Amino acid sequence: MTDAERNQISQRIALFERAAALFNRFGTLVPVAIAFLNRWPTEVELYPQWQVGESWRFFLSFYLYVLASFALRRAISFAKAGTEP
Repeated sequence: MTDAERNQISQRIALFERAAALFNRFGTLVPVAIAFLNRWPTEVELYPQWQVGESWRFFLSFYLYVLASFALRRAISFAKAGTEP
């Protein structure tokens, strides 16, 4: 791999890292906005009402965004490690 290719790949990884940082910072607001717009209940309910109600969607989507943020951070660390000589 030439230095020009390595620099181009490093620039792409840096851009991806900035996008992942923004997703990490603001990504969890997406489920909150969707819940607000769809009028889903966002308050914590007791377990029997939680099963019957719709609040499980909010918590599931929130945790999925948290896991996606973690996966993005791990992918960036692996990509950085793969480009170092």
